[in-house]
Amino acid sequence: MTRKLHIKPNRSLTNLQILFFLFITGFLIIFIGGRFLLVGAWPIIIFGIVEFSILVVCTYFFVKSLKKTEKISLESKSMQLERLDGDEVIEQNSYNLNWLKIKNEKNSLSVNYAGKKKFFASFLSEDRRKKLKRIIEKYSSSSS
Repeated sequence: MTRKLHIKPNRSLTNLQILFFLFITGFLIIFIGGRFLLVGAWPIIIFGIVEFSILVVCTYFFVKSLKKTEKISLESKSMQLERLDGDEVIEQNSYNLNWLKIKNEKNSLSVNYAGKKKFFASFLSEDRRKKLKRIIEKYSSSSS
């Protein structure tokens, strides 16, 4: 029996909601800056445009980081760990469940296998990392 887990970062807004937020913020900055421009305080609009540009750049990097996910495939005797950036596979590792040791680190889970340590699930909360560790260990013990 194969079990597949797809781990994604938490996300509170959809892409459409993010664009709507940027549109409303940009409109407000232009509107308020235009009002200041009418009373002669034109430097305010420059700072508003700089602020909006910084917000757009930060939002771009945030949306780009949301595309990084991890897939865990648990099979009868092996575990496969894939790191994805969108649909592109960045890294792919396969481990024997009988020789695998999983440890809950401070900010991620780690896999100790053949003297090498590999970190994964770094964007999950501590409770979710513990739950994921229990799922993998339970699957490992039931397949033995």
